[in-house]
Amino acid sequence: MVPTITDIRTERVKRRRVRTIYLDSECALTITEETYLRFGLSVGQALDAVQLHDIGLTDGIARAREQALRLLNYRMRTRKELEQRLRQKEWSDEIITQVIKRLEESDLIDDKRFARLWVDERLRLKPVGLNLLRRELRRKGIDPDTAESVLKEYDDRDDEVTRAYALLHHRYNQYAELPPTVARRRMTGFLARRGFDHGIIYHVVHRIFDDFKEPDV
Repeated sequence: MVPTITDIRTERVKRRRVRTIYLDSECALTITEETYLRFGLSVGQALDAVQLHDIGLTDGIARAREQALRLLNYRMRTRKELEQRLRQKEWSDEIITQVIKRLEESDLIDDKRFARLWVDERLRLKPVGLNLLRRELRRKGIDPDTAESVLKEYDDRDDEVTRAYALLHHRYNQYAELPPTVARRRMTGFLARRGFDHGIIYHVVHRIFDDFKEPDV
């Protein structure tokens, strides 16, 4: 026998009106006022399993989307970041997939745009190498192809050398009193941690030594 709505109770949750639906005198689900009106629910109405699923899915998508939009209003996020946050709120994979799909269709999620803005901001605030940026984009959930496509736009060896030299030049006094072999090792390690590749590191470390070499008397 298909269950029937025996009661619909109006409640307030966090200053928002919701409706709790009872089927055969048992609490079945709680939905937003918008979902309630959309489906035109009323006491005495029969609801089969398919209809219940559709109501729950529609309501879940609407509420999860609102949560996602609040997160996006705070700051731009990647697809993976949003998926993780929605999963933390215990939304089902079905609802999360639908919400992410709709946000992408509305151009509210764009991993390539996020990656480009992330790289621009990082390079503006601190000179780092592309290898470090690559690792950061991966941690943010940017897929490898998208990350490489964006980083290719910034793949200029002269710019990398300039950034690496600026970093090392600013810190040179930390190495000036060390034995040359120790200084080279520490400079190399420092630039490697900042994401510069070996060729650039080798070139910049040697250039630093040449620039700061004591003149012959």
